[in-house]
Parts: sequence; C-alpha cells; structure tokens
Amino acid sequence: MGTLVNGIGIFVLTLGAVIAGGFVNTTLHPMPDFKLGPDGKITAVKPSAAAGGAGGHGEEGGKAAYFAIDPPLVVNFEDSSAVRFLQISMEVMVRDPKDMEIVQKNVPLVRNNLLLLMSNRTYQTLMSREGKEKLRQEALAEIRNIVKKEGGSNVDDLLFTSFVVQ
Repeated sequence: MGTLVNGIGIFVLTLGAVIAGGFVNTTLHPMPDFKLGPDGKITAVKPSAAAGGAGGHGEEGGKAAYFAIDPPLVVNFEDSSAVRFLQISMEVMVRDPKDMEIVQKNVPLVRNNLLLLMSNRTYQTLMSREGKEKLRQEALAEIRNIVKKEGGSNVDDLLFTSFVVQ
C-alpha cells in the first residue's frame, strides 16, 4: 500500500513539474510573430524591442527582423577518438526586407556553408567563450558573403539561440 501511495505521489509531482516547466518555457520563449510575404510564404519574424538600441547595427535605421535558420545545424567532430556532436540554433538579424528575402531564398546554400565551417572545430575551442564568438563571427561573414553575391546590402548580425555540444 505504501509503494502505491509513493508511486502516486511521484506521478503527481512529476506532472506538476511538467506543467510548471511548460508555463515557464512559454513565458521565457514566446512564439514569434508570423508574416505573409509578397511571394505568399509565411515567415517567422521576431521584432526587436531595442531596434535602435546600443548595438549600433544597421545603417539603414529600419526595424530589426530576425530569421531563424531551421532546423538547427548538427555537426559531428572527433575529440581524442570520441565522436562528439554540435547542435546550433541561430537567427539572422537584418534591417532591410530585401536582405531578409535573399537569406530566405538561399537557406540551402547558407546551411551548406555553415555546416562545412562548423565541422572543422575542436571540442576545446567550442567550449570557450572566445571560440564560440570566433565561430559566430566566421559564420556571420559567410552569410554576409552569400547575401552580397546575391545583390543584397548587409546582414546585421547572427545570433546563436541554442548551442549544445555533446
């Protein structure tokens, strides 16, 4: 009888934790707004609360718009004979709608170039803040090159929204 009561108690506590975790998750990570583009595609747009803030990005002065590169990029690499995985979720920040369109149309090329860039890393460099920042800067430069080749003007920033090394 005591085992049954303990089991029910654990079940109720676990259920409460799942419900509370879901509430906290939706509070901290709200769903993005969706926008219907002129080509009929629906895109996720996350407006910036501090579009003209201290970041200094974007000479055009327009509002910042974010485009999530989905699904997250997953790369495997070796670390002292052990295979490790890197999973990165990222969003591209632009202020010009033309640049946003160029990024969206070239997602396969962007993903390809970023996967090749990220697969050449070591575990030690990925675990340091400097290594992550260097990777972010190199990935941003890669995306900027693609946008410029396609006739765009600028990509303001690249943000890592999830960074998991296993």
